[in-house]
Amino acid sequence: MMRWLMERVLGITRQRPFPRFARGSFLRSVARQPNNRRSRSGGRAPVVLFVDYFVNFHAPQVAEAVIAVLEHHGHQVYVPPGQVVSGMTLLSVGDVQAARRLAETNVRELVELAREGAPIVCPEPTAALCLKTEYPQLLDHPDVHVIADQVVEVGQFLHHLHQQRKLRTDFQPLDLQVVYHMPCHLKALDVGTPLQDLLNLIPKLRIRRIERGCSGMGGTFGWRSERFEESLRIGAGLLDELRRSHFDAAASECGACRTQMTQGTERPVVHPIELLAAAYGLRPNPVGPRKQARSDRADAPRRSV
Repeated sequence: MMRWLMERVLGITRQRPFPRFARGSFLRSVARQPNNRRSRSGGRAPVVLFVDYFVNFHAPQVAEAVIAVLEHHGHQVYVPPGQVVSGMTLLSVGDVQAARRLAETNVRELVELAREGAPIVCPEPTAALCLKTEYPQLLDHPDVHVIADQVVEVGQFLHHLHQQRKLRTDFQPLDLQVVYHMPCHLKALDVGTPLQDLLNLIPKLRIRRIERGCSGMGGTFGWRSERFEESLRIGAGLLDELRRSHFDAAASECGACRTQMTQGTERPVVHPIELLAAAYGLRPNPVGPRKQARSDRADAPRRSV
């Protein structure tokens, strides 16, 4: 009944599995942690973690995996408690004024950290792209560029450590076959596929990239009831490949892409950083026991293309 009402009132399709809400948002849980401080460690600025809507409300385990991996490499991680969503979703529906207000809030929250040289790490490429390229167009203020220069997608940050020979390689084997989808917003950042490259370092993990174009989700596009079928048509190549392929888990950095990918498979669909954290022995294997595997999705009917 609730999904029917959401479709009638809000136009959100009831045909798509809705991601589970976490028991509590990630930012709310961090606010209760006394060790979330912005102090410098050994004279080095902390790494700032910026989470967007999906990670905050639906996939806090992704943020926890990022923190675990960064701390494993000796970085102090600070989560600014006053951060809000990036605003990219609002921009995608044309609500520029509301997006600008969010941008102003985030700039106030992040600018002093950016001035201190703190990298601002984003688990989702959409958030990194919004802070780096959209904020300078929304706000005419030099602080925006200070922040944009410090923003980095998490895979890019870790891959830079690898290039500097600073990435730890104390991986445990993960005997898994994984298929990987590259999000469009990661392509827009023009940084390659850094997390896919790092997953190739994990013993026994076999990863294959699906080269079938856009997932078709397009932020809120795929949630609109009048666009649901079109969304499936756009993502048909990816969904067909998922249905035909044999694998243990699928992976993508984008929460919207992962939501669409659950239309094509019952297998777990995870963020690559979860696999990396599991290989370090820092977090549980997100694939888990094969019959009780976890993913971001909720149980709901699927539609074929």
